[in-house]
Amino acid sequence: MIICPWKDIMRYAAVIPGLEEAVEKINALENLEPATYPLENGRFFIAKGTTRSVESVPAEVHRNYLDIQYVVEGEETMGWAPTDTMTLEGEFNVEGDCGMYVGPCQYVKIPAGTCYVVFPEDAHKPGRHLEEPTEFVKIVVKLKV
Repeated sequence: MIICPWKDIMRYAAVIPGLEEAVEKINALENLEPATYPLENGRFFIAKGTTRSVESVPAEVHRNYLDIQYVVEGEETMGWAPTDTMTLEGEFNVEGDCGMYVGPCQYVKIPAGTCYVVFPEDAHKPGRHLEEPTEFVKIVVKLKV
């Protein structure tokens, strides 16, 4: 996992295929209305919402895509754990590239202007809160690995 200010994400371009195109398109956005945009190596979408309790759902894991989650406005708390320390709950959704995993997580507050990158070895709980719900606007990039 990587956590950094959005302004510094290009430091990782050499290890994240498709990052340059994603950053270029995101930085050129004229509005932050919810929408999905195609990328050569994946897609990105804009999401607006309210955080949910950390206990509300298990962590998610993707096998074929990494996520870059960039909090543009507001804040969220993100849960993280190594996938190999978690237990798959039910079946892995191969078509949707998502499995739900249970187990203990560490939690990190992600303020506006910050992004994080989660790889297939990273179970994650995005869009959560530990205490009170908060509003957020974020951009989620999904790139094939």
